[in-house]
Amino acid sequence: MAAFADDGTTAAPRYTRVAIWLHWLIGLAVIANIGLAMLTEDLPREAHRAAMGVHKSLGMTILALTVLRILWRLTHKPPPRPPSVKTWERWASGLVHFLFYALLILLPLSGWVWMSAADRPIDFFGLFTIPSIVTPDREVADVLHDRHETLGITMLALVALHILAALKHQFVDRDRLTSRMNPF
Repeated sequence: MAAFADDGTTAAPRYTRVAIWLHWLIGLAVIANIGLAMLTEDLPREAHRAAMGVHKSLGMTILALTVLRILWRLTHKPPPRPPSVKTWERWASGLVHFLFYALLILLPLSGWVWMSAADRPIDFFGLFTIPSIVTPDREVADVLHDRHETLGITMLALVALHILAALKHQFVDRDRLTSRMNPF
């Protein structure tokens, strides 16, 4: 791995290939799921229902990939940040990443509990049915529907913030920080 120069201009050490691919798979799946949730509401009922079937399956995939990502992260140390990254940026980055992991667990779980409480089993891409984890309860389903949407909007805001921060590092700071996650 390359070391940083005092000015932070040497290419950053990279994450492992597994971490990089999990980052991009989860990130693209999250963006696709946000799109499915937000952009299909006004479609005809059957088209919306089909989109939501994919949304639910993708959500469960995100949950599984996130668990794998957390296990990988616990056993593989990330590369150090360049010294050019300011203290407040390190703090903000840590907070945003913590919130990402929390949402990557809570969003799919809230959807799973919601569907369980609504007595609507999740069909995983037509391969099998994911079992319910709570007994049917209309009031619980209604509350979780609202919570799930709030978590989704929070995720959308974090994704936007993350992308803006990456663009700042790439085009304003030019510190090559984004090269650490480049899959190519």
